[in-house]
Amino acid sequence: MRALKWRRAAVALSSGVVLASGLLVAPVAAAAPDTVPAAKGCYTRDGEPPQKSGTDIGGTPPRYEYSNSPYIGGRYDSCNNQIKLYYGGYTTNLTHYNVRWQYDNTDWRISKQSPGERRVWTLDAPGNDYNFMVQACNGNSCTRWSPQLYVNAR
Repeated sequence: MRALKWRRAAVALSSGVVLASGLLVAPVAAAAPDTVPAAKGCYTRDGEPPQKSGTDIGGTPPRYEYSNSPYIGGRYDSCNNQIKLYYGGYTTNLTHYNVRWQYDNTDWRISKQSPGERRVWTLDAPGNDYNFMVQACNGNSCTRWSPQLYVNAR
C-alpha cells in the first residue's frame, strides 16, 4: 500500500511538471509572426517629382506639395503590380479631389476622387511609367495642381 501511495505521488508530480512546462512553452511555439516576409523578388519604388519641384514634406512614401496645393506621394509594389497614390491636406469646404494622371505617352486623364484630409488611391499598374498631379476642389473652384509625381512601375 505504501508503494502505491509513492507511485501515485510520483505520477502526480511528473504530470504537474509536464503540464506546467507545456503551458510555459506552448504560447511561444504557437505565436504567429508579426509580419509576413516579402515574396522573393518583390520590390517597391517611391515616386518623385521629375523636375525636383515642390517641397518634400516627408512621410512614407515621401510626399511633395506647393504652398497652395495638396500633397502627393506614391509607391509602386511589384508583388501586387499596383501603385498607391497618397494625397490630401485639405478638409475645409472640400467637395472632391481631381487626380490628373497618365501612363507612358498617353493623354492625361482626370479622375474625380472623394474628399478627405488623407486619401489613398490604388491603381493597377501593368509595367508602365506613370505621372500624377492632384488638386483640391470646392465645387468648380480648385487649388493649383500639386507637383507632378513620376512613378516607375516597370
